[in-house]
Amino acid sequence: MKIPYIILCMTVSLLSNASNLQTKDNPFNVIDAYMRNCPDASEKTIADIASYINRSARTDLEKARAVYIWMTDNILYNDAGFNSGKRGDNSAENVLKTRVAVCAGFADLFTEIAIKTGIEAITISGYAKGFGYSEGDTFDESNHAWNAVKIDGVWKIYDATWGQGSATEDSRGKLKSTKDYDEQWFNVDPKHSVFTHLAKIPYENFLAQNTTLEEFERLPSLNPSAFDLGWLTAEELLTQVKTKKPINLPEVLSVDVSFKLVQAPKTKFLKLKEKVSFEITASQAQEFFLINELDEYFPFEKNETGYFIHFSPYESGEIYVAVAQADGYHTFLIYQAK
Repeated sequence: MKIPYIILCMTVSLLSNASNLQTKDNPFNVIDAYMRNCPDASEKTIADIASYINRSARTDLEKARAVYIWMTDNILYNDAGFNSGKRGDNSAENVLKTRVAVCAGFADLFTEIAIKTGIEAITISGYAKGFGYSEGDTFDESNHAWNAVKIDGVWKIYDATWGQGSATEDSRGKLKSTKDYDEQWFNVDPKHSVFTHLAKIPYENFLAQNTTLEEFERLPSLNPSAFDLGWLTAEELLTQVKTKKPINLPEVLSVDVSFKLVQAPKTKFLKLKEKVSFEITASQAQEFFLINELDEYFPFEKNETGYFIHFSPYESGEIYVAVAQADGYHTFLIYQAK
């Protein structure tokens, strides 16, 4: 099937969401700008950076934000080390010196800076559905490192490695990273992060009920922004995976969410000739489209409460649901008609 042009503009799952940059509505505007303008003299040591942070940040959350912004702005992913298997020295001190690291180096430097500011932070090792992962893959060993920070007495998840950029596969099948700030890996509810990050030590998942590795493998790979759509809850999926019933969600892609899904099929597979309905609410005027299996575009209709469309697939193939935003068209749901 020919991929519609609109899909070429879609936001890619897991390491995307670049449109989620600073805006006038961002409550962290001041601290973000402060950290992105950190002078060289305040970056010579870990203690220097922490001291610089504490001259502006007051709350636990502001301090954690400052660390996240500095890390994502200043540290590059070590593509060569990842591709060769020679990861090098990823100690916090060496990462600060070289400004290059794989995930372990990102996480350890994050922890060291955060602790120096006076907040509680830890490095977590575990399993992650990142570069090279395909739905249904299993894990033989841990493959990633990230952080948890205690914010006002509650542990939240941070991943500066994924927050600093995106990764793709080059023509030789090697990892190629791009610096591309991602907001969604900052201050994540553990119930949302567990769909892509599972700690090797169970209590470091900070969940009321433990999620096993087998359950993690069966959970759909969902970024935190998927839950911003308001159409899925982590609780219902975490409950369902305990029953061992299959979870066949459509593919959910990351977008800058300024709308809510009220109604949409929660199964990936749509039956031919069977009518399905989509309903969306939005705080401002937007355009939504459904692209069918024949590459035909259908705009959503508008009513008093939002936007809706009723649709019946007549051919096998992929069905896309997309939104028009300032920087282009973005697909956020992909179904399979069969």
